[in-house]
Amino acid sequence: MTHSDLQSRLQAILDVPLNRHLGLVFEEATETAGGAVAHARFDVQAHHLAFGGLHGGVLYALMDAVSMLALLPTLAPAQHAVTHDLHASMMRTVAPGACCRLSAQVLRQGRTLAFIEATARVEGALVASARVTKSITVRTPPPA
Repeated sequence: MTHSDLQSRLQAILDVPLNRHLGLVFEEATETAGGAVAHARFDVQAHHLAFGGLHGGVLYALMDAVSMLALLPTLAPAQHAVTHDLHASMMRTVAPGACCRLSAQVLRQGRTLAFIEATARVEGALVASARVTKSITVRTPPPA
């Protein structure tokens, strides 16, 4: 995949209306010896809250999105991936106004499945983690 194609596909993930609404900001994606890694962040705002703290569903959605951001650089141009399974654990509450930093690392990737670990941290403290399984599929172009 060319750099231009990768940038276009990364932007498509960020342009998903839910990701835009939740304020997902992409920081970087890198390849390491341990696998592909992506970093992103969002600031906790009033529309993210339930009962005074960050709603867990916001974290589920954004840890899934950052997992896709980590996986994209490893995919061939003709490949895409969809969420097959997601298991998330919330470990502490997150207050309004906090900057939540998200990271995801591809742990293993086969021909049809990829296994990704995602974390969410506030001021360095782990607030949530997720194990995400993505099914690797044939990419279909968006409708014209």
